[in-house]
Formats: sequence, C-alpha cells, structure tokens
Amino acid sequence: MLVAGVVLAVGTAAPAFAQGDVIAERRAGFRMLGQTMEAFTQAVNQRGDTRALAPRVDQMTAFINSLPNRVPAASLTPPQPQGTNEGQTRALAAIDADRATFATRASAAAAAFATLKTAAEAGTVTADTLRTVGGTCGACHQPFRAR
Repeated sequence: MLVAGVVLAVGTAAPAFAQGDVIAERRAGFRMLGQTMEAFTQAVNQRGDTRALAPRVDQMTAFINSLPNRVPAASLTPPQPQGTNEGQTRALAAIDADRATFATRASAAAAAFATLKTAAEAGTVTADTLRTVGGTCGACHQPFRAR
C-alpha cells in the first residue's frame, strides 16, 4: 500500500485541470502520502526520532484537504479507464455519487494527520498512531478506490 514517489507541496485550493493532469496530480499526492507514511513506519520500527518528519505532515494535510476538489466526475472510472497507467485511475465514480461521505472521510484523515503531527513533534509516534492514520486512509479506499 505504501509506495515511494514524488513529494509535492500542494495548496488547499485546487484550480481546474485537464482530466489527465488531475489524475496525475492525485497520483503524485497519494505517492507523497505513502512515502511519508513509509518514512514514519521506518522511524518507528527503528525506534528513531520522528520530530524531523513533522513538517511533512503539513504537506499531507494540504493534499488531503484539497482532495475533494481534485476528483471531477470526468476523472473517475468510469468514464476513465481503470488502471494505474497514464490517464487511467482507480478512483471510482462512487465518489461523485456520494461526495458528502467522501469529503467527510477526507476530513477524518486530516484530523488523523493532525494527531500524527502532534505526536511527531513530541517524538511519540507509535505503531498504534500509524495504524489509526492508516485506518482513515483505508476507510476511504474501501468504497471509493478500485482494487
């Protein structure tokens, strides 16, 4: 589930993009989330200091707060082909059918990220902290992402 990728600093406002661009930006944002969670996991497993990772949580929060605006109906599957190649997506049309739940789950992830940041700043991130954050990610993946 965790993948390395490009780290992006994204704002909370999402301008209009061509559908290929919005898919690529979502993918890059999710890779950044995965890379950051992987870094936290490694730090926790090695009993390392997580304080240096705390600023990266701000990027995670900015992306997740912008996510509801990064899923226009034209960028979902269908009508876009399902997959992980350029122009393909695993974001399901169920997002468009239930935007309120999608936005609520994005907000729950942002709240979990705030807890993660507080723990990171204190150097107290645990495996349980990471499981909680991962649970909010999974709560969105289950209904809204193709397998």
